[in-house]
Amino acid sequence: MARGTANFDGEALRTARLTRPVDGRLLSAEAVAQRLGTSKSRVLAYENNTSKPDPKRIAQISALFDIPARELRTKRALADIHGLRCQSGLTAAEAAALVGISRSGYANIERHALLPVRDDGTVRMNLARAFGVSPAVIDRALWRHPAAVARQDELAERLRVVFERAHHKHSPAVIDVADPLLQQIAPLLQRPARVACRLVNAELDALRELLREHARMKVDEDFAQTTSAATRARNRRTHLETLIDGAAPAAAKNLSRFLSEAMNVRQWRLMVALANAGLSGIAYASTSRYASPEDLTVLQIRQYATVLLRGDQTYATPTENGLITVRNNYARYGRLYPRVPAPNLSHYWEQRQRPTILMQRAGRSARESG
Repeated sequence: MARGTANFDGEALRTARLTRPVDGRLLSAEAVAQRLGTSKSRVLAYENNTSKPDPKRIAQISALFDIPARELRTKRALADIHGLRCQSGLTAAEAAALVGISRSGYANIERHALLPVRDDGTVRMNLARAFGVSPAVIDRALWRHPAAVARQDELAERLRVVFERAHHKHSPAVIDVADPLLQQIAPLLQRPARVACRLVNAELDALRELLREHARMKVDEDFAQTTSAATRARNRRTHLETLIDGAAPAAAKNLSRFLSEAMNVRQWRLMVALANAGLSGIAYASTSRYASPEDLTVLQIRQYATVLLRGDQTYATPTENGLITVRNNYARYGRLYPRVPAPNLSHYWEQRQRPTILMQRAGRSARESG
C-alpha cells in the first residue's frame, strides 16, 4: 500500500463523486483524476482503500467536492492528533513549523502524546490554532491517545502500591527520593525524582485525610442519636469508600493532566501576584519583577490574565478563569514550585462578584453625575 493518511475513508470519496456535482455534473473517476493531477487508477485505489492519499491530496479532494475534510475520514481518525492534522491538510513538517517546535518534538506528540518538556504552555493552543479546532479537542486527543492511557494506567498501578502505606496505622505514609517505586513513577510524570516525591507525598496526605474522615463517619454512624443522623453518616461513609477505592487511578489522572497543562515557574509566580492584586491588578511595568513579557503574553493566550488601559496607565489583571485555576491548583503548584509563596485566595470571591461590583460602581457614577 502506498504511503498516505491512515483511516482515509475511500467510500466517502466514492459517495462524493457519485452524488455531488462539480460544475453542474457528476464526475467520473477519470475526470476526478484529471482535476487532481493524478491517474484514474490511483483515484479508484483511493476509493477501494488500497491506496491512501496524503494530507495535501485530501485537501484537494475536499476543495473539489466542497465538503469538509473530516467527512473523508473515519470517526476514529478524528480522535487523535494525527487525524486532526490530516484533516487540516498539513504535513508533519508543516504542523511542527506552525506550532513552533522541532519535527522530532512534533513526532513525539503524534506517536506518544508527549508535549515538549520545556513547553511554555502554548503548544496545545498552537496545535488547536493550526488544526482549526478548540483547545478542548486537542486535550481530549492527547488524553485518549493509547500511549497516554497506557502511561496513566501504569502510573495508577505504581501509586496503588504506594497508597497501601496510607492504610498502615501508626506509621508515616511517605515516599522518599531514593525509593525504587519513586524511581519508576518519576519518568511517568516527566519530572525529576525530587519533584515527583513532593507530588506523590501530597497525594498520600490527601488519601490519609480521606481515611481519617471515613473513620470519623464510622464513629458518627455507630453513635448517632437519630436514624436520620445515622443515615447521613452512612451515606457519607459510603461515598468516602468509593473515593478511597478509586484514589490511585484518580491521582494518576489528576497528576497527569495537571502536569501536562502546568504553567512554568515564572508564569505561576506572576499568576500568584495577579491573584493577590485582584481587581486592582498590577502596573504593566511592574510585571517584569515576576516574569518576562513573553510569559505574560502566554497567560493572556491561555486566558488566565488580561491587560487593561486605565487612564494613561496599563495594568495586568487576572481573569475569572485565571483565578479559578489558581484556587483549584495552588496546592499542587505549591509542591511543584515550593519557593513561590501561596496565593491569597480572598480575591477569588471579589473576582466572582465583578459584574455586581461594576454595576454598583456604574450606579454610583450615574447618581453622582445626576
